Amino acid sequence: MRSKAKSPAGGKNHNFSISLIVTNFNGLKLLKKNLPKVIKYSPQVSEIIIADDASTDKSHIFLKKLQKKHPQIKLLTQKKNQGFVINSNMAVGKCKGELVVLLNNDITPTKNYIKNSLHHFKNPKLFGVGFAEIGNENWARIFWKEGYLQYEPGKKISKAHITAWLSGGGSIIRKSIFTKLRGFDNIYHPCYSEDLDLGYRAWKSGYTLIWEPKSKIYHKHQSTMSKLPKRFLIYVKERNRLLTVLRNITDPKLLTSNKIAIALRVPFGPNYIKIIRAAKRQIKNHLPPIVFPKLTDKQIFNKFKE
Repeated sequence: MRSKAKSPAGGKNHNFSISLIVTNFNGLKLLKKNLPKVIKYSPQVSEIIIADDASTDKSHIFLKKLQKKHPQIKLLTQKKNQGFVINSNMAVGKCKGELVVLLNNDITPTKNYIKNSLHHFKNPKLFGVGFAEIGNENWARIFWKEGYLQYEPGKKISKAHITAWLSGGGSIIRKSIFTKLRGFDNIYHPCYSEDLDLGYRAWKSGYTLIWEPKSKIYHKHQSTMSKLPKRFLIYVKERNRLLTVLRNITDPKLLTSNKIAIALRVPFGPNYIKIIRAAKRQIKNHLPPIVFPKLTDKQIFNKFKE
């Protein structure tokens, strides 16, 4: 029988089955460091799925040994490296829980990080809750400026607050909504903007995202992304910044301002022309985004006005 987690006091108790995913690629040292605390501080979960993206560092040997002591651990291994988006989406699809905790392998949770988030899910329109990174404890704010969707940390606050998106490596989400929105969009492969995109589509579809300061985690930022060439990362970041607009914004005035912004960038060198072409290729080669419009772009931005 699957275990059920009860939310903290505050009205009616809400019971949920919960799964937990840790994404991994050649992160043996990180797994040895962080997984024991993930197990210790996640008593509410019925299964811990390690979504391994074709690691070559003997992570699977360590995990198989750990499984003998902790049978709730399940190993989901890709035959070839797929990248964060596909690896995460496939893992969520395998989860049995109504709620799914998403953690990177470089995350160390603290006591009650799951428990402190559960009461928010009494709202059936809640998509998920973002955990608070110790030392970087902020909700995410979005706004429109200079022809682009911009983002920044919100004002320091000690209470739960709406947030623009949820980190794919430090949050708890409702699986049914994640599945309905088709999860992270692989158009943003290999990194950057996939969590912003999913958050924006969730908001536009009428769902809510919350940041919970009492759900604390440590994040040392030692992911695989840091091993990629800096120049390539800059290119991908700019391409995906443009894709976020082209895939999500439908307001005619905002799109016009984006076209003007693009025209102003092109004269500064051939690189931005390359970025535009790359973005258009990505759009051509991928399915349209999944969204069920309930809010306009301006209504979403108005939620985050300070």
